[in-house]
Amino acid sequence: MQNQPIRSRAKNSTYWVTSGYVISQFLRLLSNLLMTRLLVPEMFGVMALVTVFMSGISMFSDVGLQQNIVQSKRGESQIYLNTAWTIQILRGFCIFLIALFISYILFYLNKSNFLPADSVYADPSLPLLLAFMSSTALIGGFNSINLQLLNRKLMISKVTIIEMMSQIIGLTAMLLIAFYWREVWVLVIAGIVSALVKMLLSHHNSLGRKPSFALDKASVKEIVGFGKWIFLGSIIGFFLSQGDRLLLGGLINSELLGIYSIAFFMANALKGALKKLISAVFYPMLSEIVRDNPDKLKQIYYRLRLRIDFITMSVSGILASSGSHIINFLYDDRYEQAGWMFEMLSISLIFVGFSLAGACLMARGNAKSHALLIFFVVVFLYIGVPVGFHLYGLIGAIFIIAINYIIDIPSTFYMMHKEKLLDIKREFIMLPLFPITYFLTSFLLTLFPA
Repeated sequence: MQNQPIRSRAKNSTYWVTSGYVISQFLRLLSNLLMTRLLVPEMFGVMALVTVFMSGISMFSDVGLQQNIVQSKRGESQIYLNTAWTIQILRGFCIFLIALFISYILFYLNKSNFLPADSVYADPSLPLLLAFMSSTALIGGFNSINLQLLNRKLMISKVTIIEMMSQIIGLTAMLLIAFYWREVWVLVIAGIVSALVKMLLSHHNSLGRKPSFALDKASVKEIVGFGKWIFLGSIIGFFLSQGDRLLLGGLINSELLGIYSIAFFMANALKGALKKLISAVFYPMLSEIVRDNPDKLKQIYYRLRLRIDFITMSVSGILASSGSHIINFLYDDRYEQAGWMFEMLSISLIFVGFSLAGACLMARGNAKSHALLIFFVVVFLYIGVPVGFHLYGLIGAIFIIAINYIIDIPSTFYMMHKEKLLDIKREFIMLPLFPITYFLTSFLLTLFPA
């Protein structure tokens, strides 16, 4: 398959990533609908914060192993891959230990009454849940590095199958246990089971040569040299991607945060699919183009942007108009407030296409620009959310969360212009689709009221 033309491999990978993501989101939605009837909203609020902590520690220790393997000319060398796997294992141990330390700090602060009593941070179960969830990082560190190699080669089918199987087994375990034990711990157990299944499947003989421990000096130097900007970008990216829940966790109670997490899950379903396509298909594709046909980079970049923007602008308008109807249809009355949150958060979809610029810059080896691109967005988010909450309550805070990527557009244009990749006329060509689909959907809903 590796000998196929890049266009053919990209199409095949897009099919697998899209199919896998759709099935994955369907399973998550199905389990979500069942679990919201078995568990109370407060439990989802606490787990949302556990997920934020684990994601944060992971991103704070990210040295860009996947990006390194995809972009590097030595990305298929066995000694390079073995070194990357060893670093991945060491990173998993570090994440595990840091999570345990943070769980102890939370326990101590809560016991000493240093945390706001009505915030999610003061929930007595949070430290222990985080401590047990940290084992997923330890397990994940031993995932075969062949998963990253397959991403480089745009051979995504086996990776997708492994991810789907691990998710199905984890969700099955969660639902079976939840029918007999209706506690938040079933969500943790599901995470651990999924991580363990993925790790075991990743070492199947069909995926390639089994990795072994190694620390080649030249490989370490290359990984660290490229990865230092990925590391910085991941730290900034954490504060950006998880900042909404970090900030809201200190502003609202666990019940409201649980309701918000439902709206966030719904609004980010398509966004997550497109971002997965960008990282798993488009970034390797652009990297290969940079290596083999660099003159075609701009042309292919805007060809991809056109497709992404067509989808995001259209769907954003539809969801921003119909989100409340969708929530009322799927969930019970306890989650009614998730409707307007879902509608507002759907606006963020229109900014997804601009994130492809970061992948384009990294494909050229410019990881520094990717880190700088999101710095101002983080500043805007952490200033805007508290100010919005103070002035307009939760509506003001969520509106800032929905539009915070807008401030990234000028810096994106500057970086792309600097690399001679910007075509300003093609940046906003699909934008009118948002108001068109919004008002069309609103009109149709008046004709067919719920």
